[in-house]
Amino acid sequence: MDRFQDEALEALDEGSSVLVSAPTGSGKTIVALYGMAQALRQGRRAFYTSPLKALSNQKYHELARFFGPQHVGLLTGDTTLNPDAPAVVMTTEVLRNMIYASPAAIDDVDVVVLDEVHYLQNPYRGSVWEEVIIHLPRRVRLVSLSATVSNVAEFAGWLAAVRGTTRVVEATHRPVPLEHRYLYTPRRSETPVAIPVLVGGRENPQGAQLDPPWLARSRYRDGLRARTVHRIELVEFLAHEGDLPAIVFIFSRAGCERARDEVVASGIRLTTAAERVAIRRIVDERLDGLAERDLAAVGFAPFLAGLEAGIAPHHAGMIPPFREVVEACFERALVKVVFATETLSLGINMPARSVVIERLVKFDGESHQLLKPGEYTQFAGRAGRRGIDERGTSYVVWGPQVAFSDVAHVVRADFYPITSSFRPTYNMAANLVKRYTPERAAELLDLSFAQYQRDAEVVRRQARLRAGNEDVVAATTQPERAEWIEPGRVVSVPSERGGAERALLLITRVSQRRGGGLRISASSESGRVYRLDEGHVASMRPKGKVRLRAVHGSRDQGIAMAWARIRARRQQARELGEPSKAFLDERARGRRTDAPAPSPRSRELLSEQLERVRTVLERFGFAEGWSLTQRGERLTKVYVETDLAVVRFLHDAEIDGVGPAEFAAIASWFVFEPRPHSPRSGPWPASAAMARLYERAEALMQEQWAAESSLRLPRSRGPEPGISRALWRWARGEPLGAVLATDEMAPGDFVRVVKQVADLLRQIAVAWDDDVVSSLARRAEAAVVRGVVALSSEVVAEDPERMPHGVLELDERPA
Repeated sequence: MDRFQDEALEALDEGSSVLVSAPTGSGKTIVALYGMAQALRQGRRAFYTSPLKALSNQKYHELARFFGPQHVGLLTGDTTLNPDAPAVVMTTEVLRNMIYASPAAIDDVDVVVLDEVHYLQNPYRGSVWEEVIIHLPRRVRLVSLSATVSNVAEFAGWLAAVRGTTRVVEATHRPVPLEHRYLYTPRRSETPVAIPVLVGGRENPQGAQLDPPWLARSRYRDGLRARTVHRIELVEFLAHEGDLPAIVFIFSRAGCERARDEVVASGIRLTTAAERVAIRRIVDERLDGLAERDLAAVGFAPFLAGLEAGIAPHHAGMIPPFREVVEACFERALVKVVFATETLSLGINMPARSVVIERLVKFDGESHQLLKPGEYTQFAGRAGRRGIDERGTSYVVWGPQVAFSDVAHVVRADFYPITSSFRPTYNMAANLVKRYTPERAAELLDLSFAQYQRDAEVVRRQARLRAGNEDVVAATTQPERAEWIEPGRVVSVPSERGGAERALLLITRVSQRRGGGLRISASSESGRVYRLDEGHVASMRPKGKVRLRAVHGSRDQGIAMAWARIRARRQQARELGEPSKAFLDERARGRRTDAPAPSPRSRELLSEQLERVRTVLERFGFAEGWSLTQRGERLTKVYVETDLAVVRFLHDAEIDGVGPAEFAAIASWFVFEPRPHSPRSGPWPASAAMARLYERAEALMQEQWAAESSLRLPRSRGPEPGISRALWRWARGEPLGAVLATDEMAPGDFVRVVKQVADLLRQIAVAWDDDVVSSLARRAEAAVVRGVVALSSEVVAEDPERMPHGVLELDERPA
């Protein structure tokens, strides 16, 4: 086992929660399995949460192989398998809903795994992770798994404040070394060439010579030396270099499809006859049940031709069964090249020998932007399969829009912080009103990571109140700016000379105390070593970072070499000498327990935002003071971004005479979100009555927007009718091809929206109990969950020979 795995397992043995921050493919899952096995051995339950339904399906199969299928369940909103099992895989939203609606269901849960926990910065769904972390009972241990992030200490400090003792385990070393290479085709050549992006940790000087004249530095402005690599050249190059299987990231669905077609049309075939038979078998298993006309409507013929050549696209515009076929074939190395959009980097387990990024810029909805270092890390992390490959390779393809210096910056940069996207929603506010007193609700919101990043002391105070004055040392000793604190970081501190002068320190070692807090070792220019802690952090200012490594086996010599580089870079000669005595005394100041509370801040508490959200609820009849009306009770069970708009419409609109197909179309108004810059569709009336209903929905939305504006709340998303005609036709039983032709919608987009509609209809049916609306919602759901939509909600059973029949005991640690 790797050191970080051993350290994480030790923390679980001690009964702690644990945060593991490590590169993709480094083996974080073994920590999750070990924690879950502990719970099961004690007769308790364990939940495994993930951000994506597809990833949940993968983890379900993985856990079923590990524990035995009879001991594992799956809950993803549209799929329910063995829900009372001791180990259950679910999406994070399902767990959040369970905490609000059925808190007794977690009474016997001992461990919750939060996979891809850095997802909490997602602007649309990230709040769910914070809700789970805040509302889970403190007795439940968390195993939080994260990609490598730059502010892991800050995030861990928040977890410790909210959850109690949390061990931070950080790994930066990849088990499979990763090479970063720059790929181009020389002018007047058809053979691509790859050069290292970095040499000795610095930008490769060869790279700048390849920049086009309009980007080049002056001495290289002598004509174009390179061109981009054509896709056929790319596949041939990867095959020749032994770098298959490969994932080629193209930030365009149409681009992925065109790339597949180009390579297949060239006659390239990367599969053997036996592999093509195996591919056919997977296709037959996964697509059994789809009618021939439906297969034709979703482009089955070119899809199969690509698979049999070992080439496939992977993007959100494909129907889920197609994506699952690609994933299954790639996992078995039957498909050798996948042209994928960025959705493949979000958690699906599809490691490759190499990764290619066709363009280092992508469209963000408004303009083309250079990839962020964290995004690049997510893509490149797919390269290198543990236990299979000796190395992984990430290729960045030359392009005329990006200078080589930008490529080197993105590859080398290590700043990838987690930032909170948390804000009170109407559903959240209704559930807080229902379950807590006003004071308790305010305390809970002030425990959020968003509040911690604004003012950590607010969260620490609330945590002490919540814990009933129990020992929360771990929660009160984390530095607010701990993301700076890492080996190799150069900081300035008050100098012994006094006045405005500063001294430089080089941080050489950082570790965490057993009870929480930091232990920091730092070296001054003279070689003196200082032992510091979090009490000193407030007076530090980051000045830069140097590479810190042993020279000829000597750590001291490595530190001396680092200081030589610092002196060469330093611009302020006054940054000399040793730290002041006052600075060194800050250790005691930082630990004082009688420090005064912070002064009032200009920034608003989240609990104050909650009160403004509650005011909107009261204005529209969802609350009376700190209690809910019937409308408010129903709102607690509706979990969509347009939650308030849905419930208001169903209460205020006259829906008598609306049938299941029309009701499904109405539900689509509240979940459909058109792709960026696509033309907005006008309302499509199936009848005059439907037209009046949409006008009513828009009028209600105008009232809501006015209320939000008056209370300085962000404007909510309104109804969008763009897919309602397709939903109406689908619910009436029309064939898939005819429905897709309605608005020229991608099959995968259509299936995804229909599943979202079905999920909302289920929520409405529950929220309205035995009302007429409930019956109508259930009939509408039954009408839309058919054909490819129903198939996309199924979980394909694995080969019984691969499945054990009993819990795999972990009496000893894995080797």
